[in-house]
Amino acid sequence: MAFQIKGFRARRKAARAAQSGETVAMPTGFEEVSFGQKIAHFFRENPKIIRNSIIGAAGIAVIVITFLVLRAGAREEHSRKLHEALEKYDQIKILPRGDARALQLKEFGLSLKPVCEQGLKTIESSAACFTAGTALLEGREFTAAASQFERAAAGYDTEAMQSVARFMQAQALESAREFEKALAVYKVLEKEYANVKKSDLAIFHEGRMLYYLGRYDEAEERFGKLTHEGEGKDFALQSRSYISLLNAERAQQGNQPKK
Repeated sequence: MAFQIKGFRARRKAARAAQSGETVAMPTGFEEVSFGQKIAHFFRENPKIIRNSIIGAAGIAVIVITFLVLRAGAREEHSRKLHEALEKYDQIKILPRGDARALQLKEFGLSLKPVCEQGLKTIESSAACFTAGTALLEGREFTAAASQFERAAAGYDTEAMQSVARFMQAQALESAREFEKALAVYKVLEKEYANVKKSDLAIFHEGRMLYYLGRYDEAEERFGKLTHEGEGKDFALQSRSYISLLNAERAQQGNQPKK
């Protein structure tokens, strides 16, 4: 497609003549300059810009390729370390339960932290965090275990695996007697479990945490929800037992049990 540019060649000729002191009349008409001619002119007049653009594009391509190669290498190395760790974990698990096994699992869980906490977020890194948390939980490093389960939950890409990791996080926090933090996690789980009709599990554990925190009225409300709506279900009997316990403690404190 051709473009009409008023006096393109004439203006260029006039500019050159002006440099030499000559006078050239400017025409008033139009002359056609094709797109190909414009491109050719641009290349002739701007060699440095073209060269720098080519060098810049080549540099970007090299950086992108290098990044992809390093990322692939990091994934492969990460996968190798995780598989080695899981083999070691399987060897420890066959040991009889006791202090020796707990100590080895503690050391194993701590050794797995670099694999879990590396910057490259993958499903395998989440699996490493979950494995580390499980080992640390049995190794009685409850706070560290909770931290690893939290990282695992943040890295998983499915709600099912996220909820499993969060439940284990809450269990570790409970074992560390951090009942307030555990309660917060169970409240998150109550919302997540609503989609699969398992809210009773989270509500029951919320009640337990409130009971341990001495917040008996709130605990009874949680347990009462299960006894009224969950008669004959999994947590009805345990909930009534906890209500009896908290009423007994109220009586010991000089308060009348709620009717």
